[in-house]
Amino acid sequence: MEFKLVYGNHGRNPFHIMDTLLLVRFSLEALGHKADLEEQIVPGKTNILIECFTAPFVESMREARQTAGTDFIIIATEFLTGQTFNDFEATATPQAQTGQATSHYDNADYWRERFQAFLGAQREARAIWHLADSQVKPFQAATGHPKVGYLPHGYVDGFARVHHKADAHKDIDALFTGHLTEHRRKIIGDLQQLGIKALATQPLNFPQREDLVARSKIALNLKQNPSWQYPSNSRFHYHLSNDSFLVSERCPVACDLSPYVEEVSVEQLAAACRDIISAGNWQSRARQNKDRFSAERPMARLMQDLLDASFSNT
Repeated sequence: MEFKLVYGNHGRNPFHIMDTLLLVRFSLEALGHKADLEEQIVPGKTNILIECFTAPFVESMREARQTAGTDFIIIATEFLTGQTFNDFEATATPQAQTGQATSHYDNADYWRERFQAFLGAQREARAIWHLADSQVKPFQAATGHPKVGYLPHGYVDGFARVHHKADAHKDIDALFTGHLTEHRRKIIGDLQQLGIKALATQPLNFPQREDLVARSKIALNLKQNPSWQYPSNSRFHYHLSNDSFLVSERCPVACDLSPYVEEVSVEQLAAACRDIISAGNWQSRARQNKDRFSAERPMARLMQDLLDASFSNT
């Protein structure tokens, strides 16, 4: 089969979604399929899109469907909370109410509009693949779509890109890359106050991020806010694949990659980092985790199962 991995709905250079697109591309290619990155929808082909839609984009999906052979698979990335995405607070924050949110996760209007656009887009799709297994049943219930599945994060050749520096040249103790919410900034500040060389930075392009990971002893996965329920499968997968030792703030809901990383409460985070740095065994432990992960979760097999379910007649 031939697949088009479309990124234009996220902008012309959306490096923040490329890990997911590359995971899908390498997985499809490992099965012998043709998979290409494309900025725009390609009529007549099976287009795989990562969720983040506007009304005009949904209309372009409808127009493309008029061409024979056009198909869509949507990769869903966000978490359902009632009739919106990502509202883990009982009420909107004052910043969100005034339109001055400190993070896009605080902007309730944005997530409601994004959810409504998704509802329109999913009606045009053959299948919905979610990045979190825990979201399959909620998305089935919210959409009524007959083919909602879990896009697992398995090991696939070609994904890893980091060339780690010698231990003596690793000048960063703990690294977080991602959207810098108030909660995440506070944790990094607390680690720094305790003498840990911690660094947090907004999403970066590949060369910048790979250099920082190569210089880091530990990578961090941190909740967006204290009420956040779910770990980041994508961040787990990236660091596992790249022999980067990951310490994650424990979330109420685990994921299927949790057995391969170190999960601790926020209160235990500094002590866990100190113990790992003191032991000096972060690299060997990272390799052990990656070896188990690659042996137990080969992505080609997982992707084949997902394709079979998505293209079956039942």
